[in-house]
Amino acid sequence: MAVPFRPATTLLPSRASSPGRTVRKIGLLGSHASSLRWCPWSDPSWELWGHASSRAWYGRELDRYFDLHRKECWMRCGKKTARYVEWLASNTVPIYMQERHPNVPASRRYPRERILMEYGGVRRHFRNHLAWMIALAFTEGVTTLGLFGVNYGTETEYQNQRGSAEYWLGRAEERGVQLVLPDECTLLAEPAGLYGYESHDEHGALKSEYKHRQFTAAETISPLKTGNAGPPAHLAAEIEAEERMRPAWALRAVAKEA
Repeated sequence: MAVPFRPATTLLPSRASSPGRTVRKIGLLGSHASSLRWCPWSDPSWELWGHASSRAWYGRELDRYFDLHRKECWMRCGKKTARYVEWLASNTVPIYMQERHPNVPASRRYPRERILMEYGGVRRHFRNHLAWMIALAFTEGVTTLGLFGVNYGTETEYQNQRGSAEYWLGRAEERGVQLVLPDECTLLAEPAGLYGYESHDEHGALKSEYKHRQFTAAETISPLKTGNAGPPAHLAAEIEAEERMRPAWALRAVAKEA
């Protein structure tokens, strides 16, 4: 059964406030293809939240989008950003941003002050979009969190953000939130063994999974050696194909004035 898209020109009330509702399932989406395929696109019991710039990878319009970068990040000149700005102007799904932007009709100001007051703690461990989304889900009574297309496993900015992602998953589990993590998601799974009990072999040597990870070209968009700083061939192909694969709803052209 196809799930109808919500024409969300105003922010929908929290599902947790519905009489008798005791379960609220929210799927947080990225663009890591191996686990994104397991996203419950047609299951109406799931709300789906994700990053707006990854919309081309999604099987349907989401219930909420997020782009918490500075305005200058998505207003930079370039073919890709120009199309993104056009989409922002025509999108009707609520999108959380740093501020409410008149030229982004569906934008909603993210309640940063409230989130930091209640969940910031001493270190304010917000290092990625996932952290901000999980904290907001806490305020709305989430009971189940699923991660689809989220891995933080490559040697780029994502590897630096991995610790924050696992920190917030730990806070969710501590609150009694059920976590749904596909097998392909390596968060909370690496290294696999218990330190001390399973981290060393029978000779007392540290096992390979506990040593510093060596990334290959397939796991990083940074050059492994000096020279050409272009992306690996498989990523270059994905970048080239991205514009061609966008579904119609992911890139609506802004109506031209006569």
